[in-house]
Order: sequence, then C-alpha cells, then structure tokens
Amino acid sequence: MSSRPSTVDCADCGETATYRISISRHQNTDAKFMTKKYSTEKRGLSMHQFECRECSHMFEEIIDHSKGESVEDNQDCPECSASQCKWRPMARIDRWSEEFPYYDRGLGVMLKNKAHRREICKQRGLTPVEGDYDAEEIFSGFDSKREAEEKEYNDYVNRLDNAPEFAAYRKAKEQGRL
Repeated sequence: MSSRPSTVDCADCGETATYRISISRHQNTDAKFMTKKYSTEKRGLSMHQFECRECSHMFEEIIDHSKGESVEDNQDCPECSASQCKWRPMARIDRWSEEFPYYDRGLGVMLKNKAHRREICKQRGLTPVEGDYDAEEIFSGFDSKREAEEKEYNDYVNRLDNAPEFAAYRKAKEQGRL
C-alpha cells in the first residue's frame, strides 16, 4: 500500500480533496475521454479557383464551409457576370515524378525508376499510392478497426467486472480495503 494520504487540503480553495486512482483516458469508456470520430464535415474557409463557361475567365473565390457554402454552389463570373462557373482544382498532381532519377522527399532517397520506388516502399513497409485514392474508404477502415478494438476492450472490462474469479477483489474494493 502507498504511504500517500487519502485526503489533502486544496492549496487554492482550502477544501478537502480526495486522492483517487483512475484509468488512463485511453482505457476509459467515459464519453468525455473518447477520441472524436473522423468527421467528413468541412469547417472554415478555403480558397478555390473557378473558370467561367462563357468567357473562360479564371478567378478565385473564398468558400466559407461553416456557412454551408460549397464549391458546387453557382459562382458568378466577375468579368461577364455569367453564372454556372465550373470549379477547377487549384492543386494539380503532375506526373513529374515519373522523370527519373529524382529525389523523393517523402522517402528521403534518390529514386532511379518505378521499380526502385516500389522496392524502397516494400522495404519500409509502405504502400505506394498511385493516382487517386478514396480517403473515405481509408478512414472508414480506421473507424471499423477502432470500433472492433473498443468492443474487445468493453468485453474484457465486462469479463473482469463480472467474472466469479474476481469476486473477492470486487468485495475488497467495495469495502475500501484496496
């Protein structure tokens, strides 16, 4: 047993504070300690580029996601006032990386060709991403794994709380002997 006192006087308010042991936030099932789930909801501001279908003028607009604005909303052209401008991605993925050799900052090595890139990724346990990938699918996989781990943990806690082998422990804890 610890020599730590069970109560102490609070230095700020003078009230009596009780020392208690609690599980870490990673083991706790209390909602206030749970990790927030991945959300697809967009918040804040983002700048996007649009092209007018009438005059081909390119312009940028700030989209306020917190107000429900979206890139799918109709934008008016500042040049000809036409609506129905189409959204253009501002960041384009070029195929410059296929010009070998080049230094890959993510991997930290000079790559000689595609096969060399695949080999480095395999050695490091990485999966090379070619082209487009679905972030929703990736995050839903994380969510599924987290839910499975959460269920496994809750089953474990339930077994500990209700197992006959731990009846003596629970009784001692209820009586304050632990």
